[in-house]
Amino acid sequence: MVGHPPPPELRVGLHNWQQAPFNRWSFRHTRQVIPTANVSRGLRPVWELPKVTTALGDIRFDSAGGVEITLADFLNDSWTDGFIVLSNGSIAFEAYQNGMEPHSRHIAMSVSKSITSLVVGALVGKNLIDVNELVTRYVPELSGTAFDGATIQHLLDMTVANAWREDYFGDTTEFWRLDVACGWIPPRDGAAPTLFDFLKETRQDGQHGEEIAYSSLNPDLLGLIAERVADAPFPAVASRELWAPMGAEFDADLTVDPAGMAVADGGYCIALRDFARIGQLFLNGGAAKGHQVIPARWIDECRSAQRRPFHRTSYGADLPDARYHNQWWQLDGRTCAMGIHGQMIAIDHEAQVVVAFVSSQPQPNETHLRQEQLRIVAAVCEAASRSNKAGGRIEGSDGLSQGGGDPK
Repeated sequence: MVGHPPPPELRVGLHNWQQAPFNRWSFRHTRQVIPTANVSRGLRPVWELPKVTTALGDIRFDSAGGVEITLADFLNDSWTDGFIVLSNGSIAFEAYQNGMEPHSRHIAMSVSKSITSLVVGALVGKNLIDVNELVTRYVPELSGTAFDGATIQHLLDMTVANAWREDYFGDTTEFWRLDVACGWIPPRDGAAPTLFDFLKETRQDGQHGEEIAYSSLNPDLLGLIAERVADAPFPAVASRELWAPMGAEFDADLTVDPAGMAVADGGYCIALRDFARIGQLFLNGGAAKGHQVIPARWIDECRSAQRRPFHRTSYGADLPDARYHNQWWQLDGRTCAMGIHGQMIAIDHEAQVVVAFVSSQPQPNETHLRQEQLRIVAAVCEAASRSNKAGGRIEGSDGLSQGGGDPK
């Protein structure tokens, strides 16, 4: 999108916004490509995040290429647009690249699912949603579809037996059907024009609850159920139950489909520090600024994932010992929210650390890049743990401390 106006070959639209190199711009300007609704932070005080002096940029880890590099090296030679570390609730490191700025709203992709879970948890805490109730109690129009006989808990755990697979590994995936329904790519013949139309087309395949079959339709349906029980559009519900009481620094955007239904599975567009605040809220047991935003028992439940098999085509099937529950991942002893193209929030309760990445990786799901991010998280948490035990500042591999709190 360079030029006034940009020439045709440089323009970003529905046909190319998710593709490299166009995604480097569009992931920070999504509302210029897709209709969005505002998730207001309201007028409440911002949840301030103090800064501390660290040398995290000097921390070393093994890169995706198997070479030991520093965090600073990684940031200068990766697809990362923003990176932030909170240690004991303070900003220990913050970096912005590729045109990203503190106020920029970056698309969260499937990190959105975990955020939607927090909104649902607030409504469960108010007894507006019962996770053991059938989906069709809230959306009777879905009788006879894949969701007939499924409970809210099945949606939360991605264990609905849906014949349509969000296949990340097959050769003939029809993932594009979801993108059409979301309004994320141009309409196509034979594809449902909206998310609700797509939900009504689905058919059951197997027994609910037997295995994890990752599907973005499940959190989208959770968003619709939240709308119905709260009698308000989902972006307004997210604002009222999470964004405003949390003390977000900036409003968020949430993409909506052609009928105005929220794309609750991947459409949040959020400033980097507010990604970090979501992680810190989770780390605090649902509390922010000294008051409870999300019920603590919901946060505890999200962390209690039991081992369950993944369908072979499911996102996460390639992650060793991965566990999933209530739209949150458990990996390497940490709680994570993850999205394609390199979006991630990682929460380490023992080290009291939150790490968040926003990225514009060229491919949606490259295992080696995700593993590289997880190695960075492990290195940061190890340094923080050493610092906590020593009662000092986080240090790099050379033992020297330096400023790391200000944006690059």
